[in-house]
Amino acid sequence: MPPSRPRVPVPRPNFSKSRPNAAASAGVRPAPPRVNGSALQKQTQWLARAVDAERAGDAVEAELCRQYAEHWFRVSRGQD
Repeated sequence: MPPSRPRVPVPRPNFSKSRPNAAASAGVRPAPPRVNGSALQKQTQWLARAVDAERAGDAVEAELCRQYAEHWFRVSRGQD
């Protein structure tokens, strides 16, 4: 019988879902955080975020928040 060789650990494949962070490095805006509540509450919260962004001087973020608020307004009216 030939001499036994020392066992070398074999790396196991990682099948878990990992989220690549390529979006952050590519300068892409991350998805806004989820807002809990009814459609009208979400509309109010997005409008408040728009006001905060406007005060911070970020017109693009303010417009984005207003678009989300409009979406939740339409959802509350059953138009979406």
